[in-house]
Amino acid sequence: MKKANLERHYTTKHAKLHNLDGQLRKDKINALRNGLAAQQATFTKPRADSENVVRASYVVSEMIAKKLRPHSEGEFVKECLVATAELLAPDKVKTFQNVSLSRRTVSDRITDIADDIEESLKKSAGDFKFFSLACDEITDITNTAQLAIFIRGITEDFDVREDLLSLEAMHGTTRGEDLFEKLVSALQKFELSFEKLSGLTTDGAPAMVGSQKGLTALVKQEMSRLSLDPSDLIVCHCIIHQESLCAKCLRLNKVMSTVVSTINFIKSKGLNSRQFKELLSDLEAVYGDLVYYCEVRWLSRGNMLTRFYELRNEVKLFMEQKGKPVAELSDSQWLCDLAFMVDISKHLSELNVKLQGSDQLLSTLLSTVKSFEAKLALWQMQLDKGNTAHFPTLARGFRM
Repeated sequence: MKKANLERHYTTKHAKLHNLDGQLRKDKINALRNGLAAQQATFTKPRADSENVVRASYVVSEMIAKKLRPHSEGEFVKECLVATAELLAPDKVKTFQNVSLSRRTVSDRITDIADDIEESLKKSAGDFKFFSLACDEITDITNTAQLAIFIRGITEDFDVREDLLSLEAMHGTTRGEDLFEKLVSALQKFELSFEKLSGLTTDGAPAMVGSQKGLTALVKQEMSRLSLDPSDLIVCHCIIHQESLCAKCLRLNKVMSTVVSTINFIKSKGLNSRQFKELLSDLEAVYGDLVYYCEVRWLSRGNMLTRFYELRNEVKLFMEQKGKPVAELSDSQWLCDLAFMVDISKHLSELNVKLQGSDQLLSTLLSTVKSFEAKLALWQMQLDKGNTAHFPTLARGFRM
């Protein structure tokens, strides 16, 4: 950077700039700067595009995983992206074509994301001052038992994190000892110790809460072995499971048995199901089909009863055509019980949804349950007086 070299460059390349003044000089300088930036972008832009292509591949793979879609759908997504780019951004088509979304790539991306999440959770778990666990033993669609372990931890700075710690497959028995072994394995994997365990919430199953060989009993025994006070461990029964158990007390078997058997007759045979759908189409019904009832899925009862009640006249006609009339569909008292079940099931479903979700405090959940109990008392007083303001389906049935 010698003065002579700079002076020679200036006089040979920018001699005219010396003769410019004011705004013209500023415009010329800005033009030269923009030209220099364009030259530099020649080297940096391809690198940025390459990074964005890889980032897009990870984003799409994450969306496929969250929606529980097959990994092979990444190729279909790529075809859609390329077709859209050809219409809206023809100059970017090659960039979209470079996005790798093959089945193998999507699988690798999801694995990388899972490993990153696990590593992030392991890092934050090391900063936990205390943590609590929630355990739920479920069965997946392949009839394999799975132990879902959720964790909520807090640091010294009162930073709270809640996440799924592990999902452990139970290929053999599901005794308390087996659950405890899987729990210990998950804690060791994330380098968590029983010294920081402050609470344990379970679904209330015998293998979880057994006084001798249940999961909670074994956890307390392990704490005693480590010279910790088991009484410091707060053991809770999951509020959502409690709500579900209480809701099962409202059975009204004379209503549920008739509804379930009728739906099973219509939907269990392909011919009956097709003929019923055609009947609904001909009558221009508000719904196109009935809904199966699954006792394990807590919100299915309200949807099933609502759909059945709205299609009660069509169901009655179809069953008569099949030579299997349902006498209850002509009984006004039974229809009132059905309407009541529709409304109260809807209220219970709304309560269940409020109890779900992450980052909820126990005090908030208890407040929600207590307020619902107060509502039940109020609704009982209103129904005793013939007031059906909070039961719209029942009120509509009375008017009809």
